[in-house]
Amino acid sequence: MKKYEKYEDIEQKYRFDLEDILGNKSLKDLEGEYFMLLNKQLEIKDSKYNSLEEYIASLELSKKIILIANKIDNYLSNKLNTNLVDPKINRLISEFDAKKSEYEKKFGSEINRIAKNKNKIEKWINLPQLKDVKKDLEAILRELNHKLDDKIENYLSATANGEPNVEELFSVLTDSEIDYGHAHNKWGRKFKITEGTRANLLKNKDEKVRKETYFNYANAYLKHKQSLAKMLYQHIKSISVDALYRNYPSSIESILASDNIDKKLLEILFSNVKNNISIFKKYWNAHARFFEKKFNKKMELWDTVLDLVKIKNKYSIEDGQRILKNISEIMPFEYKEIVDKAINENWVDYINVPSKRSGAYSIGGSHGINKIYILMNWDYTINSVNTLCHEMGHSMHSYFSNKNQSVFRSQYPLFLAEIASIFNELLLNDYLISKAKTKQEKFFLINESINDFIGTVLRQTQWANYEYELYNRIDKNEPLNSYEALEELYVEIAKDYAISNRSPQINDVANVYSIMVPHFYYYFYVYKYAIGYIVANVFFQKYKKEGTKALEDYINKFLSAGDRDWPATILKEAGIDVYSSSIYDQAFSLLNEKVDLYIKLGNEIFED
Repeated sequence: MKKYEKYEDIEQKYRFDLEDILGNKSLKDLEGEYFMLLNKQLEIKDSKYNSLEEYIASLELSKKIILIANKIDNYLSNKLNTNLVDPKINRLISEFDAKKSEYEKKFGSEINRIAKNKNKIEKWINLPQLKDVKKDLEAILRELNHKLDDKIENYLSATANGEPNVEELFSVLTDSEIDYGHAHNKWGRKFKITEGTRANLLKNKDEKVRKETYFNYANAYLKHKQSLAKMLYQHIKSISVDALYRNYPSSIESILASDNIDKKLLEILFSNVKNNISIFKKYWNAHARFFEKKFNKKMELWDTVLDLVKIKNKYSIEDGQRILKNISEIMPFEYKEIVDKAINENWVDYINVPSKRSGAYSIGGSHGINKIYILMNWDYTINSVNTLCHEMGHSMHSYFSNKNQSVFRSQYPLFLAEIASIFNELLLNDYLISKAKTKQEKFFLINESINDFIGTVLRQTQWANYEYELYNRIDKNEPLNSYEALEELYVEIAKDYAISNRSPQINDVANVYSIMVPHFYYYFYVYKYAIGYIVANVFFQKYKKEGTKALEDYINKFLSAGDRDWPATILKEAGIDVYSSSIYDQAFSLLNEKVDLYIKLGNEIFED
């Protein structure tokens, strides 16, 4: 595979076309329009509540501001993510944010103005002219129960931009300053460990390469363990202080309130996953047994992703594009045509280079933007094909939401964000298994599917349970501001989710995940991956039973819904109750069938 030293060396066909955001304007033009509109917003910040007509006019102004902000934010942030240390883009972002913060200071606290005009808002809220903002107004009126003194709210609003951004510090440290070093094979050849090469190195035939990759990757973070521990603690502590001072029962409940989610959903998730640990253990024991038969050695932690059967696992970007198009063939309406357009018109940035943001994402805030961009770091394995399909699920969710909802209701909430992406992963796995020509190929693909479930449901639930305890204990002022304290809590939780015969222990390098998961900075987010997988699984099973009708409902009732109602309500209208244990029963029943088939195929392959 070709290696690139800097972003500019990458062929244009593998880079996303960000200039399309600007159209026939310059960034300076857009910023000029944006700040002109902010000036108008400042002029009416108080008077807009004088009458319903003036309030509606202010909403029209807000629409224009959001659409331009989407363009500026996406242009700058995506530019930066191709080179996190680019001084020019960092300067442009800093200048834009600084100027914007000056307006925010002048604008003051909107919640103070809402409190002052509460009676008018309650009178207007059910009028048809305000249907697009009714949900927001309801949420803000509830938030008034947690409002602070006017002067304090004004101070917090004016100084928000000066607060340290711990997530940004974490991102810079982990994406551009941590060096994972090299792995060496038994002949002394060096292999550079990066986010882009790690997956392949862990599949290397040479155990020395796998072992050094496993330990060097973890140890690179452990060198900064106290700094990373302090960052995570401070991030959660700031949330906790704010939530408790505002009289929320807990910091977790202050976050769940934004989605109108009951805390009991977390208890349902944790208990259902723990109650089905035996299925995961059955898989792990079988996998370890097959590994030992294949390689005549005990499976170690650095061996767990080594392929047990040899099949094609080299996928070019063009291979991934072709497969994505193929799995989209079944989708109704214009779904397939938009996927083709995304591939042909440079929505996706594929190649890994130094200082590029790690991982992958599909952009948010895309209303008014022609291309719903995707950033990736292609590793030339099935994992990247899976990631491309996953991220295109996000982009198609955004496409249908933008098409069918107003700018105020088009940005689907994070609670729903992972469902469409995981649905696409399930379509991919189903497609590949249907094309499998040998039992070895089917064995490999079923193993991939089981590991997706482990990574998305088991592991994310474990991490969510850890976060849950972390938030609750920080609420109680427990001293958790060192790596040792966080590691102890992490191990305590991990024991409930362990699937191997070895119980988690203090000083295991794997405990570094207690401080290195980026999503820990996303305001109690990872549980949404697990819920998303369970819900996507139900949508997928509906498709397998009902065919095109289920896919039409999936697009009309879910993808097109955006943020038109609370997440649990949207899903209920689409036929899924997230508070019902039945959805977990369906998901784990299907998982159990896959594990049994995996064991059956493995017995046939490794007994031959």
